[in-house]
This record gives sequence, C-alpha cells and structure tokens, in this order.
Amino acid sequence: MPQLDGSIYITQIFWLLVTFISFWLIMDRLIVPRISEKIEERRRKYDDFILKAEEINQKAQNTLKEYEDRLTVAKNEAIQQIAANEQELKELIAVKQEQMNESLKQKVAESEAILQKERAETLAVVDEISKEIATVVVQQLNLPSIDVDDIEHIANQQQSSNG
Repeated sequence: MPQLDGSIYITQIFWLLVTFISFWLIMDRLIVPRISEKIEERRRKYDDFILKAEEINQKAQNTLKEYEDRLTVAKNEAIQQIAANEQELKELIAVKQEQMNESLKQKVAESEAILQKERAETLAVVDEISKEIATVVVQQLNLPSIDVDDIEHIANQQQSSNG
C-alpha cells in the first residue's frame, strides 16, 4: 500500500498542509466573510424589523390611549348631558304639575261656585214651593187667622235661624 510507505510521508504532509491552508485561507478570506456579512445583514434587517414593529406598537398604543381618553371624555359628556336632561325634565315636570294643580284648583273652585249657586237656587225654589204648599194647606184647613204674609214671615224666621 503506497499510502503507508514512509518515504512519501513528507510529501503527503506537505500537500495536506497546502490543501488545509488553502481551504483555510479560502474559508477565512472568502466564504466566512460572506457568511458573516449575510448574517450581519440579516441581523440588521431583523433589528430594523424589530424597531419598526416597536414603532408601530408604540403608535398603536398611543392611538389606543387616545381612543380610550376620547371614549372617557365622551362617556363623561354623555353622563353630564343625561344629568342635565334629567334635571331639565324634573323641572319641566314640576312646572307642568304646578300648572295642572292650579288648573285643577281653578276648576274645583268654579265647580264649587256653580254648586253653591245651584244650591241657593234650589233652596229658593224649595222655599217658594214650601210657601205655596203651606198656603194651600192653610187654605185647605180653613184657618182664617193665618194668611200668606204670616207664612212668609215664619219662613223668613226659619231661614235666618238656619242660615
């Protein structure tokens, strides 16, 4: 076997070193720098992507914060508007209720006045009828000592004592 021949060990070692150093130099000078460059380029790209993602995330958080602030302001304004509307409605209801009470009092007073007037008129009619009936009864009983003037005098005394 020629590989195990001791006389060619030196040439084999020489070519091994030449090949190893050549490959090592090619790797060190050409391939590794290109790989390092690509790795560095990718790292920069990833860093750029991360920075852009952080910027977008920050903008999204700012937008969300702004949205929440506006929503809070809108809710507060809505609560204030509702409270103002409630107060306005309460005042309007109070005014309307007061108007209704006044109107009702006025109608009750008018009704009472009409009832008093009709009562007085009815009592006057009843008095007249009573006088007429008393006169008829006196005439039927043939009491000459009592006349119409006496009956009216007695009725007037009754009214003044009842009134």
